[in-house]
Amino acid sequence: MSKLVLVNYRISDAQERESRRKIELMRRSLERCAGLRKELSRLEPVAGEDWAETLAKYQRLVDQNRWGEFTPDYNRLYDALPEIEHKLGQALSEARGKRTRLELTAATLMGPGAASNENAVLKSLQTGANALYADKYEEAAAQVAAIIRRRLDTPLDSNVPGLSAGQLTLAEELLRGSKSGPIELLERPTLSNAPSKDADRIHRLVAQISGLDTSLATFEDLLERLRQLPLADAAQRSLLIDSIELRAKERLDGARHKREIQILTDEGRAWLAPFQSLSADALRQRLDAVSMASDLSAVRTISAEAQEWAAAEGRRLDGARVRAALVSELQELGYEVNVQSGEWTEGTRISAARPGEPNYDVQLSAAPGGQVQSKVRAYHHAGRSKGVNRRDVEVEQSWCDDLAKLNKLLAERGIDGEILREDGPGTAAQIPLPAKNTRDMDTARPNQIERET
Repeated sequence: MSKLVLVNYRISDAQERESRRKIELMRRSLERCAGLRKELSRLEPVAGEDWAETLAKYQRLVDQNRWGEFTPDYNRLYDALPEIEHKLGQALSEARGKRTRLELTAATLMGPGAASNENAVLKSLQTGANALYADKYEEAAAQVAAIIRRRLDTPLDSNVPGLSAGQLTLAEELLRGSKSGPIELLERPTLSNAPSKDADRIHRLVAQISGLDTSLATFEDLLERLRQLPLADAAQRSLLIDSIELRAKERLDGARHKREIQILTDEGRAWLAPFQSLSADALRQRLDAVSMASDLSAVRTISAEAQEWAAAEGRRLDGARVRAALVSELQELGYEVNVQSGEWTEGTRISAARPGEPNYDVQLSAAPGGQVQSKVRAYHHAGRSKGVNRRDVEVEQSWCDDLAKLNKLLAERGIDGEILREDGPGTAAQIPLPAKNTRDMDTARPNQIERET
Protein backbone atom coordinates (compact mmCIF):
# COMPACT_ATOMS: atom_id res chain seq x y z
CA MET A 1 0.00 0.00 0.00
CA SER A 2 1.33 3.42 -0.94
CA LYS A 3 0.33 6.92 -1.90
CA LEU A 4 -0.89 7.74 1.60
CA VAL A 5 -2.57 11.13 2.14
CA LEU A 6 -3.79 12.66 5.42
CA VAL A 7 -6.35 15.49 5.05
CA ASN A 8 -7.88 17.68 7.75
CA TYR A 9 -11.38 18.80 6.73
CA ARG A 10 -12.74 21.98 8.32
CA ILE A 11 -16.50 22.04 8.08
CA SER A 12 -18.51 25.27 8.05
CA ASP A 13 -21.16 23.72 10.32
CA ALA A 14 -18.64 23.53 13.18
CA GLN A 15 -17.74 27.20 12.76
CA GLU A 16 -21.43 28.08 12.63
CA ARG A 17 -22.14 26.19 15.86
CA GLU A 18 -19.32 27.99 17.67
CA SER A 19 -20.60 31.35 16.43
CA ARG A 20 -24.11 30.53 17.60
CA ARG A 21 -22.81 29.49 21.02
CA LYS A 22 -20.93 32.77 21.46
CA ILE A 23 -23.85 34.82 20.15
CA GLU A 24 -26.14 33.12 22.68
CA LEU A 25 -23.73 34.03 25.48
CA MET A 26 -23.59 37.58 24.18
CA ARG A 27 -27.40 37.76 24.22
CA ARG A 28 -27.40 37.31 27.98
CA SER A 29 -24.80 40.04 28.36
CA LEU A 30 -26.87 42.29 26.09
CA GLU A 31 -29.92 41.70 28.28
CA ARG A 32 -27.97 42.76 31.38
CA CYS A 33 -26.51 45.83 29.64
CA ALA A 34 -29.96 46.87 28.42
CA GLY A 35 -31.41 46.49 31.93
CA LEU A 36 -28.57 48.42 33.58
CA ARG A 37 -28.70 51.23 31.02
CA LYS A 38 -32.49 51.56 31.39
CA GLU A 39 -32.24 51.82 35.18
CA LEU A 40 -29.29 54.22 35.05
CA SER A 41 -31.04 56.46 32.51
CA ARG A 42 -33.75 57.16 35.10
CA LEU A 43 -31.10 58.79 37.30
CA GLU A 44 -28.29 60.06 35.06
CA PRO A 45 -27.77 60.97 31.39
CA VAL A 46 -26.28 57.95 29.57
CA ALA A 47 -24.20 58.29 26.41
CA GLY A 48 -23.35 55.59 23.90
CA GLU A 49 -25.23 52.75 22.26
CA ASP A 50 -28.81 51.93 23.20
CA TRP A 51 -28.46 48.30 24.20
CA ALA A 52 -32.21 47.72 24.24
CA GLU A 53 -32.27 48.45 20.49
CA THR A 54 -29.31 46.14 19.86
CA LEU A 55 -31.01 43.39 21.87
CA ALA A 56 -34.29 43.86 19.97
CA LYS A 57 -32.38 43.56 16.69
CA TYR A 58 -30.78 40.32 17.87
CA GLN A 59 -34.07 38.81 19.00
CA ARG A 60 -35.79 39.76 15.73
CA LEU A 61 -33.07 38.15 13.60
CA VAL A 62 -33.01 34.98 15.70
CA ASP A 63 -36.82 34.66 15.61
CA GLN A 64 -36.63 34.91 11.80
CA ASN A 65 -33.76 32.38 11.68
CA ARG A 66 -31.49 35.08 10.24
CA TRP A 67 -29.07 35.04 13.14
CA GLY A 68 -26.11 35.10 10.73
CA GLU A 69 -26.93 38.75 9.97
CA PHE A 70 -26.02 39.56 13.57
CA THR A 71 -22.44 38.37 13.02
CA PRO A 72 -21.00 41.89 12.36
CA ASP A 73 -22.43 43.09 15.70
CA TYR A 74 -21.11 39.95 17.36
CA ASN A 75 -17.59 40.60 16.03
CA ARG A 76 -17.81 44.19 17.24
CA LEU A 77 -19.21 43.55 20.70
CA TYR A 78 -18.16 40.10 21.92
CA ASP A 79 -14.93 41.24 23.60
CA ALA A 80 -16.21 44.71 24.55
CA LEU A 81 -19.49 43.84 26.32
CA PRO A 82 -18.05 42.53 29.64
CA GLU A 83 -16.26 45.84 30.25
CA ILE A 84 -19.34 47.81 29.16
CA GLU A 85 -21.50 45.80 31.56
CA HIS A 86 -19.03 46.40 34.39
CA LYS A 87 -18.94 50.17 33.80
CA LEU A 88 -22.74 50.42 33.60
CA GLY A 89 -23.07 48.48 36.85
CA GLN A 90 -20.50 50.68 38.55
CA ALA A 91 -22.19 53.88 37.35
CA LEU A 92 -25.59 52.65 38.55
CA SER A 93 -24.16 51.71 41.94
CA GLU A 94 -22.61 55.16 42.37
CA ALA A 95 -25.83 56.89 41.28
CA ARG A 96 -27.90 54.91 43.79
CA GLY A 97 -25.33 55.37 46.53
CA LYS A 98 -25.14 59.14 46.43
CA ARG A 99 -28.93 59.45 46.46
CA THR A 100 -29.16 57.12 49.44
CA ARG A 101 -26.54 59.19 51.29
CA LEU A 102 -28.48 62.36 50.49
CA GLU A 103 -31.64 60.76 51.86
CA LEU A 104 -29.83 59.72 55.07
CA THR A 105 -28.33 63.21 55.41
CA ALA A 106 -31.79 64.78 55.16
CA ALA A 107 -33.15 62.35 57.77
CA THR A 108 -30.26 63.23 60.11
CA LEU A 109 -30.93 66.98 59.82
CA MET A 110 -34.67 66.76 60.48
CA GLY A 111 -35.62 68.33 63.78
CA PRO A 112 -38.56 70.00 65.50
CA GLY A 113 -36.80 73.34 65.79
CA ALA A 114 -35.68 73.65 62.19
CA ALA A 115 -37.04 76.39 59.98
CA SER A 116 -40.21 75.38 58.19
CA ASN A 117 -38.69 75.90 54.75
CA GLU A 118 -35.73 73.67 55.71
CA ASN A 119 -38.00 70.94 57.04
CA ALA A 120 -40.05 71.00 53.84
CA VAL A 121 -36.92 70.38 51.74
CA LEU A 122 -35.58 67.71 54.09
CA LYS A 123 -38.90 65.89 54.36
CA SER A 124 -39.29 65.69 50.57
CA LEU A 125 -35.79 64.18 50.30
CA GLN A 126 -36.48 61.53 52.93
CA THR A 127 -38.84 59.77 50.55
CA GLY A 128 -37.96 61.07 47.09
CA ALA A 129 -34.16 61.40 46.90
CA ASN A 130 -33.71 57.97 45.33
CA ALA A 131 -35.66 58.99 42.21
CA LEU A 132 -34.08 62.40 41.58
CA TYR A 133 -32.67 62.90 38.10
CA ALA A 134 -29.14 64.33 37.73
CA ASP A 135 -29.94 68.06 37.71
CA LYS A 136 -32.58 67.73 40.42
CA TYR A 137 -30.16 65.73 42.55
CA GLU A 138 -27.46 68.40 42.23
CA GLU A 139 -29.98 71.10 43.17
CA ALA A 140 -31.21 69.17 46.23
CA ALA A 141 -27.65 68.30 47.34
CA ALA A 142 -26.70 71.99 47.15
CA GLN A 143 -29.73 72.89 49.31
CA VAL A 144 -28.78 70.31 51.93
CA ALA A 145 -25.16 71.50 51.89
CA ALA A 146 -26.38 75.05 52.54
CA ILE A 147 -28.52 73.84 55.46
CA ILE A 148 -25.50 72.07 56.94
CA ARG A 149 -23.39 75.20 56.52
CA ARG A 150 -25.97 77.32 58.35
CA ARG A 151 -26.12 74.78 61.17
CA LEU A 152 -22.31 74.73 61.42
CA ASP A 153 -22.23 78.52 61.58
CA THR A 154 -24.79 78.56 64.39
CA PRO A 155 -23.42 78.42 67.97
CA LEU A 156 -23.87 74.96 69.42
CA ASP A 157 -25.90 76.17 72.39
CA SER A 158 -28.37 77.74 69.97
CA ASN A 159 -28.64 74.70 67.76
CA VAL A 160 -31.92 73.13 66.80
CA PRO A 161 -33.42 71.31 69.82
CA GLY A 162 -32.95 67.57 69.55
CA LEU A 163 -30.07 67.77 67.04
CA SER A 164 -26.76 66.97 68.70
CA ALA A 165 -23.30 67.96 67.55
CA GLY A 166 -22.68 64.27 66.77
CA GLN A 167 -25.70 64.10 64.49
CA LEU A 168 -24.66 67.28 62.72
CA THR A 169 -21.19 65.83 62.16
CA LEU A 170 -22.74 62.62 60.86
CA ALA A 171 -24.90 64.58 58.42
CA GLU A 172 -21.87 66.44 57.12
CA GLU A 173 -19.83 63.25 56.71
CA LEU A 174 -22.67 61.46 54.92
CA LEU A 175 -22.96 64.28 52.41
CA ARG A 176 -19.19 64.37 51.98
CA GLY A 177 -19.39 60.77 50.78
CA SER A 178 -20.87 62.07 47.54
CA LYS A 179 -18.31 62.58 44.77
CA SER A 180 -20.08 65.49 43.11
CA GLY A 181 -21.76 68.83 43.61
CA PRO A 182 -21.88 69.86 47.24
CA ILE A 183 -18.36 68.84 48.31
CA GLU A 184 -16.91 72.23 47.49
CA LEU A 185 -19.56 73.87 49.68
CA LEU A 186 -18.13 72.05 52.70
CA GLU A 187 -14.44 72.77 52.15
CA ARG A 188 -13.74 74.33 55.51
CA PRO A 189 -13.01 73.06 59.10
CA THR A 190 -15.78 70.82 60.42
CA LEU A 191 -16.98 69.81 63.85
CA SER A 192 -14.81 66.70 63.65
CA ASN A 193 -11.21 66.38 62.50
CA ALA A 194 -11.69 62.77 61.38
CA PRO A 195 -14.68 60.89 60.05
CA SER A 196 -16.58 58.90 62.65
CA LYS A 197 -16.51 55.11 62.59
CA ASP A 198 -20.28 55.09 62.18
CA ALA A 199 -20.06 57.24 59.04
CA ASP A 200 -17.39 54.96 57.55
CA ARG A 201 -19.52 51.88 58.23
CA ILE A 202 -22.62 53.52 56.79
CA HIS A 203 -20.68 54.49 53.65
CA ARG A 204 -19.58 50.85 53.19
CA LEU A 205 -23.12 49.60 53.73
CA VAL A 206 -24.54 52.09 51.24
CA ALA A 207 -21.94 51.06 48.65
CA GLN A 208 -22.69 47.34 49.15
CA ILE A 209 -26.46 47.74 49.06
CA SER A 210 -26.38 50.11 46.07
CA GLY A 211 -24.27 47.60 44.12
CA LEU A 212 -26.78 44.75 44.52
CA ASP A 213 -28.27 43.47 41.27
CA THR A 214 -32.03 43.88 41.74
CA SER A 215 -32.63 40.87 39.49
CA LEU A 216 -30.75 38.71 42.01
CA ALA A 217 -31.67 40.26 45.37
CA THR A 218 -33.92 42.91 46.91
CA PHE A 219 -32.61 45.60 49.23
CA GLU A 220 -35.59 47.83 50.08
CA ASP A 221 -35.81 46.32 53.57
CA LEU A 222 -32.11 47.09 54.11
CA LEU A 223 -32.65 50.70 53.02
CA GLU A 224 -35.60 50.97 55.40
CA ARG A 225 -33.37 49.90 58.28
CA LEU A 226 -30.67 52.35 57.16
CA ARG A 227 -33.24 55.15 57.46
CA GLN A 228 -33.54 54.37 61.17
CA LEU A 229 -29.85 55.16 61.79
CA PRO A 230 -29.72 58.99 61.71
CA LEU A 231 -31.99 59.63 64.68
CA ALA A 232 -30.65 56.79 66.85
CA ASP A 233 -28.19 57.60 69.64
CA ALA A 234 -24.57 56.50 69.20
CA ALA A 235 -24.86 53.21 71.13
CA GLN A 236 -28.10 52.17 69.46
CA ARG A 237 -26.79 53.23 66.05
CA SER A 238 -23.77 50.95 66.37
CA LEU A 239 -26.01 47.97 67.19
CA LEU A 240 -28.30 48.77 64.28
CA ILE A 241 -25.31 48.95 61.93
CA ASP A 242 -24.11 45.54 63.20
CA SER A 243 -27.52 44.05 62.44
CA ILE A 244 -27.71 45.61 58.95
CA GLU A 245 -24.16 44.45 58.12
CA LEU A 246 -25.12 40.84 58.91
CA ARG A 247 -28.23 41.08 56.75
CA ALA A 248 -26.27 42.76 53.94
CA LYS A 249 -23.64 40.00 53.99
CA GLU A 250 -26.33 37.34 53.73
CA ARG A 251 -27.93 39.21 50.84
CA LEU A 252 -24.59 39.63 49.02
CA ASP A 253 -23.71 35.95 49.50
CA GLY A 254 -27.12 34.97 48.15
CA ALA A 255 -26.70 37.27 45.14
CA ARG A 256 -23.26 35.80 44.37
CA HIS A 257 -24.74 32.29 44.63
CA LYS A 258 -27.53 33.17 42.20
CA ARG A 259 -25.09 34.89 39.84
CA GLU A 260 -22.87 31.80 39.70
CA ILE A 261 -25.90 29.65 38.93
CA GLN A 262 -26.95 32.14 36.25
CA ILE A 263 -23.50 32.07 34.60
CA LEU A 264 -23.36 28.25 34.56
CA THR A 265 -26.92 28.02 33.24
CA ASP A 266 -26.15 30.52 30.49
CA GLU A 267 -23.03 28.59 29.50
CA GLY A 268 -24.93 25.29 29.39
CA ARG A 269 -27.75 26.74 27.29
CA ALA A 270 -25.22 28.38 24.97
CA TRP A 271 -23.64 24.99 24.23
CA LEU A 272 -27.10 23.64 23.38
CA ALA A 273 -28.22 26.66 21.32
CA PRO A 274 -27.13 25.25 17.90
CA PHE A 275 -29.08 22.00 18.39
CA GLN A 276 -32.78 21.35 17.96
CA SER A 277 -33.45 17.77 19.04
CA LEU A 278 -35.20 15.82 21.77
CA SER A 279 -31.88 15.18 23.51
CA ALA A 280 -31.00 18.88 23.51
CA ASP A 281 -34.48 19.80 24.77
CA ALA A 282 -34.19 17.25 27.58
CA LEU A 283 -30.89 18.76 28.70
CA ARG A 284 -32.37 22.27 28.59
CA GLN A 285 -35.28 21.17 30.77
CA ARG A 286 -32.99 19.50 33.30
CA LEU A 287 -30.75 22.57 33.39
CA ASP A 288 -33.70 24.91 33.93
CA ALA A 289 -35.13 22.68 36.66
CA VAL A 290 -31.97 22.61 38.80
CA SER A 291 -31.42 26.32 38.13
CA MET A 292 -34.90 27.12 39.46
CA ALA A 293 -34.13 24.95 42.49
CA SER A 294 -30.91 26.96 43.09
CA ASP A 295 -28.89 23.74 43.20
CA LEU A 296 -25.42 25.01 42.29
CA SER A 297 -23.75 21.59 42.31
CA ALA A 298 -26.41 20.09 40.01
CA VAL A 299 -26.27 23.11 37.69
CA ARG A 300 -22.49 22.76 37.40
CA THR A 301 -22.83 19.02 36.62
CA ILE A 302 -25.54 19.39 33.98
CA SER A 303 -23.82 22.39 32.38
CA ALA A 304 -20.67 20.27 31.96
CA GLU A 305 -22.81 17.41 30.64
CA ALA A 306 -24.36 19.78 28.09
CA GLN A 307 -20.89 20.81 26.91
CA GLU A 308 -19.78 17.17 26.52
CA TRP A 309 -22.98 16.22 24.71
CA ALA A 310 -22.72 19.21 22.35
CA ALA A 311 -19.12 18.34 21.47
CA ALA A 312 -20.02 14.69 20.78
CA GLU A 313 -23.14 15.59 18.83
CA GLY A 314 -21.18 18.12 16.79
CA ARG A 315 -18.59 15.49 15.88
CA ARG A 316 -21.36 13.06 14.94
CA LEU A 317 -23.13 15.57 12.71
CA ASP A 318 -19.89 16.71 11.10
CA GLY A 319 -18.85 13.11 10.48
CA ALA A 320 -22.19 12.26 8.91
CA ARG A 321 -21.97 15.26 6.63
CA VAL A 322 -18.36 14.57 5.61
CA ARG A 323 -19.14 10.91 4.93
CA ALA A 324 -22.21 11.72 2.84
CA ALA A 325 -20.25 14.33 0.88
CA LEU A 326 -17.30 11.97 0.31
CA VAL A 327 -19.54 9.17 -0.98
CA SER A 328 -21.54 11.51 -3.20
CA GLU A 329 -18.54 13.25 -4.75
CA LEU A 330 -16.61 10.01 -5.26
CA GLN A 331 -19.59 8.66 -7.15
CA GLU A 332 -19.69 11.90 -9.10
CA LEU A 333 -16.07 11.25 -10.11
CA GLY A 334 -17.00 7.80 -11.37
CA TYR A 335 -16.01 5.62 -8.42
CA GLU A 336 -17.99 2.67 -7.09
CA VAL A 337 -18.19 3.16 -3.34
CA ASN A 338 -18.58 0.56 -0.60
CA VAL A 339 -19.36 1.88 2.87
CA GLN A 340 -18.70 0.09 6.12
CA SER A 341 -21.57 1.53 8.17
CA GLY A 342 -23.98 4.42 8.34
CA GLU A 343 -21.73 6.39 10.71
CA TRP A 344 -18.45 8.21 10.23
CA THR A 345 -16.55 7.88 13.47
CA GLU A 346 -12.93 7.15 14.21
CA GLY A 347 -11.93 3.84 12.62
CA THR A 348 -14.75 3.55 10.07
CA ARG A 349 -13.77 3.16 6.41
CA ILE A 350 -14.93 3.68 2.85
CA SER A 351 -13.49 1.88 -0.16
CA ALA A 352 -13.77 3.25 -3.68
CA ALA A 353 -12.74 1.67 -6.98
CA ARG A 354 -12.94 2.48 -10.67
CA PRO A 355 -15.31 0.04 -12.44
CA GLY A 356 -12.67 -0.89 -14.99
CA GLU A 357 -9.82 -1.24 -12.51
CA PRO A 358 -10.24 -4.51 -10.55
CA ASN A 359 -6.65 -4.61 -9.30
CA TYR A 360 -6.70 -1.33 -7.35
CA ASP A 361 -8.93 0.62 -5.01
CA VAL A 362 -8.71 3.51 -2.56
CA GLN A 363 -9.45 3.18 1.13
CA LEU A 364 -10.55 6.26 3.09
CA SER A 365 -10.66 5.99 6.88
CA ALA A 366 -11.66 8.32 9.69
CA ALA A 367 -8.51 9.21 11.62
CA PRO A 368 -8.34 10.84 15.08
CA GLY A 369 -9.15 14.55 15.28
CA GLY A 370 -11.62 14.55 12.39
CA GLN A 371 -8.93 13.86 9.78
CA VAL A 372 -9.37 11.55 6.80
CA GLN A 373 -6.63 9.18 5.69
CA SER A 374 -6.63 7.79 2.16
CA LYS A 375 -4.35 5.23 0.55
CA VAL A 376 -4.19 3.39 -2.76
CA ARG A 377 -4.29 -0.38 -2.38
CA ALA A 378 -3.06 -2.88 -4.96
CA TYR A 379 -4.37 -6.46 -5.25
CA HIS A 380 -2.26 -9.40 -6.41
CA HIS A 381 -2.93 -10.60 -9.94
CA ALA A 382 -1.18 -12.71 -12.54
CA GLY A 383 1.69 -10.91 -14.26
CA ARG A 384 2.21 -8.38 -11.49
CA SER A 385 5.89 -7.46 -11.09
CA LYS A 386 7.58 -6.89 -7.77
CA GLY A 387 8.68 -3.53 -6.40
CA VAL A 388 7.59 -0.17 -7.75
CA ASN A 389 6.02 -0.68 -11.16
CA ARG A 390 4.69 1.77 -13.69
CA ARG A 391 1.02 0.82 -13.27
CA ASP A 392 1.18 1.42 -9.50
CA VAL A 393 2.60 4.88 -10.09
CA GLU A 394 -0.07 5.67 -12.71
CA VAL A 395 -2.90 4.66 -10.36
CA GLU A 396 -1.40 6.59 -7.46
CA GLN A 397 -1.02 9.67 -9.66
CA SER A 398 -4.59 9.24 -10.85
CA TRP A 399 -5.80 9.23 -7.24
CA CYS A 400 -3.68 12.30 -6.51
CA ASP A 401 -5.45 14.13 -9.34
CA ASP A 402 -8.87 12.87 -8.28
CA LEU A 403 -8.24 13.88 -4.65
CA ALA A 404 -7.59 17.45 -5.78
CA LYS A 405 -10.90 17.39 -7.70
CA LEU A 406 -12.66 15.83 -4.70
CA ASN A 407 -11.39 18.54 -2.34
CA LYS A 408 -12.52 21.24 -4.76
CA LEU A 409 -16.03 19.74 -4.91
CA LEU A 410 -16.14 19.44 -1.11
CA ALA A 411 -15.06 23.08 -0.72
CA GLU A 412 -18.14 24.08 -2.73
CA ARG A 413 -20.18 22.41 0.03
CA GLY A 414 -18.42 24.32 2.78
CA ILE A 415 -15.95 21.53 3.65
CA ASP A 416 -12.39 22.84 3.31
CA GLY A 417 -9.57 20.32 3.12
CA GLU A 418 -6.02 20.90 4.29
CA ILE A 419 -3.48 18.24 3.27
CA LEU A 420 -1.32 17.46 6.29
CA ARG A 421 0.73 14.66 4.72
CA GLU A 422 1.11 13.43 1.18
CA ASP A 423 3.38 10.62 -0.01
CA GLY A 424 4.13 11.15 -3.68
CA PRO A 425 3.35 8.49 -6.33
CA GLY A 426 5.97 5.72 -6.33
CA THR A 427 7.37 6.79 -2.95
CA ALA A 428 7.29 3.18 -1.77
CA ALA A 429 6.60 -0.16 -3.38
CA GLN A 430 3.05 -1.47 -3.12
CA ILE A 431 2.59 -4.58 -1.02
CA PRO A 432 -0.32 -6.20 -2.84
CA LEU A 433 -3.26 -7.62 -0.94
CA PRO A 434 -4.60 -11.07 -1.79
CA ALA A 435 -6.60 -11.12 -4.99
CA LYS A 436 -10.35 -10.61 -4.52
CA ASN A 437 -11.72 -11.40 -7.95
CA THR A 438 -15.22 -11.87 -6.65
CA ARG A 439 -15.33 -8.95 -4.23
CA ASP A 440 -17.73 -6.89 -6.33
CA MET A 441 -20.06 -9.84 -6.89
CA ASP A 442 -19.98 -11.12 -3.32
CA THR A 443 -20.40 -7.73 -1.69
CA ALA A 444 -23.84 -6.20 -1.92
CA ARG A 445 -23.62 -2.91 -3.70
CA PRO A 446 -24.65 -0.07 -1.39
CA ASN A 447 -27.58 2.16 -2.15
CA GLN A 448 -26.54 5.17 -4.16
CA ILE A 449 -26.54 8.36 -2.13
CA GLU A 450 -27.94 11.31 -3.99
CA ARG A 451 -25.54 14.18 -4.44
CA GLU A 452 -26.49 17.18 -2.31
CA THR A 453 -27.46 20.29 -4.16
